[in-house]
Amino acid sequence: MAFSTRNLVAFLKKHPVAIGCGVLSVALLAASYLRSSRAGELAALLKQKEEEGQKILDNIRSGSNLSEQVGTLTTATKELESRLVRGSERARNQQYFYRIESETGVKEISLQPTVSGQQRLPKTLYTGIGYTVSVQGDYRQILNFIGRLESGPHFYRLNSGSVSRQGQRGAADKTATLTLTLNLELLGLP
Repeated sequence: MAFSTRNLVAFLKKHPVAIGCGVLSVALLAASYLRSSRAGELAALLKQKEEEGQKILDNIRSGSNLSEQVGTLTTATKELESRLVRGSERARNQQYFYRIESETGVKEISLQPTVSGQQRLPKTLYTGIGYTVSVQGDYRQILNFIGRLESGPHFYRLNSGSVSRQGQRGAADKTATLTLTLNLELLGLP
């Protein structure tokens, strides 16, 4: 049986309901396929929108006391900056060590600025201002000197330190002269 236009038209006229159902079935299958293929894409889009909505809600909750947090950070920053030393104020920085020396009664042997490891790295906002300080005193004075450094107004990092004793070795003598050498960095601005 050869198909011709005349045979096709006759077939369509003879079975209009069956052909309409067949065309409708093909159309529904195509629509169902397209819809199911987009389901994963739409689910991913829904998840993304839910995450964005959750971030916005978190930002709104966190932002409710934002002005208080900014005030706290501003106060903390001012307090931090008040404790920094300036690399350009060499005499003032050395005066800090002289003040501790006079308060504790130790005798300064040497105080020299050093180049810290951080100063050779790329520039940052804060840097270490390096010093090597050597002092002499008795046990109590040396401990008092270290305590004043630790509780002092400036932040510091101890890179290395050594203590040596002058005089005879033997019985513990709290009046023996000790020499303390510290290599440290004060936190500051270049």
